[in-house]
Amino acid sequence: MNPYQVLGAYPVVMRGRKRLFQKLCNHLTKPTPDHVSVIGPKHIGKTVLLLHLSDFFARKGEHYLTSVYWDLRHRTPESDADFKRDLAGRIGQGLEQVRPDLARELLDGENGKGDVITTVLEILEEEKVRILLVLDGFDRVLAGAKLTRNLWDYMRDLAGRRSIRLVTGSRQRLQELCKTEDSRTSDFWEIFYDTPVQVGPFEEEDWDGLLSPFASRGISFKAGAPKELVNWTGGVPVLSAALLSRLYDRVGDGEEVTPADINALGGMVLAECRDMLGGLWEDCTPDMQADLAVLTDKEAELSVQEIPHLRLKSLEDRGYISVARNRVTSSCRIFQQYAGQQRTEVENLHRLFGSEEKFDANIRSFLQMRLSQVHGADQKLYGYVDRAIRDLLPEPELAINGMRGIADYALRLVWNAELSKDLSIPSAWIEQWKFDGEKVMDEILSAKLPASLTGQCRLLQLMTGTQKSQPLARFVTKPTYLLIDHLQSVGHFGQHIGRNPVTLPFAACACFAAIALCEGLARELTKANGGASGIHPIQGPQ
Repeated sequence: MNPYQVLGAYPVVMRGRKRLFQKLCNHLTKPTPDHVSVIGPKHIGKTVLLLHLSDFFARKGEHYLTSVYWDLRHRTPESDADFKRDLAGRIGQGLEQVRPDLARELLDGENGKGDVITTVLEILEEEKVRILLVLDGFDRVLAGAKLTRNLWDYMRDLAGRRSIRLVTGSRQRLQELCKTEDSRTSDFWEIFYDTPVQVGPFEEEDWDGLLSPFASRGISFKAGAPKELVNWTGGVPVLSAALLSRLYDRVGDGEEVTPADINALGGMVLAECRDMLGGLWEDCTPDMQADLAVLTDKEAELSVQEIPHLRLKSLEDRGYISVARNRVTSSCRIFQQYAGQQRTEVENLHRLFGSEEKFDANIRSFLQMRLSQVHGADQKLYGYVDRAIRDLLPEPELAINGMRGIADYALRLVWNAELSKDLSIPSAWIEQWKFDGEKVMDEILSAKLPASLTGQCRLLQLMTGTQKSQPLARFVTKPTYLLIDHLQSVGHFGQHIGRNPVTLPFAACACFAAIALCEGLARELTKANGGASGIHPIQGPQ
């Protein structure tokens, strides 16, 4: 069986990384162990490291009673209660072999999981033992705003006990990932060791471990071949695994690998691993892509001063560049050649939008092109949006003035699709909203369509569902309501601009929202027409 796995569904055996692994162990085995945050970019090997760490301490009982690994990227908890329930289940499973009595407490029943976890940790603390909890993919739980500060404060209380230590895995520092200011202010983020453990490309000392499967088959490497491995892959884990996997299948027992063999396989990885390379490329910002594009020439280099520090570090952490004597060069030939294939696209993007002046000069054409990709839209609505985009220059406020008309006409299309010909509101809807405890305007209670745009937006909000009520609209969705409500607010501002400046980026954002509305309504109202596009609006309220 080939020992080199590139992504896939099965756990990957950790090879190399001895110094990095020992660094983690030092944090976790000293007299007062740390809580540790492990960070690193996409496909850099965080999960392989964390799985190995969890397995190591699950087997080695000297410092931890057991170890629990939880991958939060799968079946991610969506509420505080879900998180506590799942956490109890994970800890319970980890304790089944060593403390089945405590495991049963955590795994039985559905209620009060948070209190049970606290009680279990208190018992373990009294017994002077601790567990290790490894939380991988922590980005995923922080990507949404549904988990509250109350949960993180609860986790802070748990982590304050001597009976548990936490290790998290994420692409960025934890506090930077919080979506809400309320969550960001929790003390939970302060419990971790002040410097995250950074996972980067393989280092020189890692290669002996990486190549050990070849040694077990008596395969040797000719002088210069290991150097070519580093040159082609840059130590990027997935690229290293991809090349070594192909080499392992092609070389016979007892044979010698030459630099020419590595060069041939490097080109093969470039040709065969397009999806993986594309994912790594898209994980880079446009500015990072531009830096890499510059370095595609064979002898190209940049000065350290030409790249901002954080961007330089991000490229170096990924294994794509090396920095020596204040000069920056490419360190990964596979990715250098892939970047060369994307160079024209990168240069075109920067030619059009690489500065504020270029953005201002080209944003209108960009929006016009995007609008031209919308098919099946009501022609009158399409024309209103096109007019607003044309008005962006030279006076952006003219585009803002058109937003109220776009919202007004879009609402007429909605009522034509959702309401009866007399524009009356179904009594069943009104009764449902009253039952749900919604605040309903008098006009709506009288089954009449509100005359004001604000009132109509409130009606559409109710129709597309709230925290209290289920959606009742047949065709129109919540995103359409949000876009219409936004555009009518912008349009209202356009009628009362006064001394407020209207910038081109602000007006362009409104136009982009109008395009999204035009496209969304085209899709939704085509369903209302049984597949026919371009419905004809009725007269709205007077």
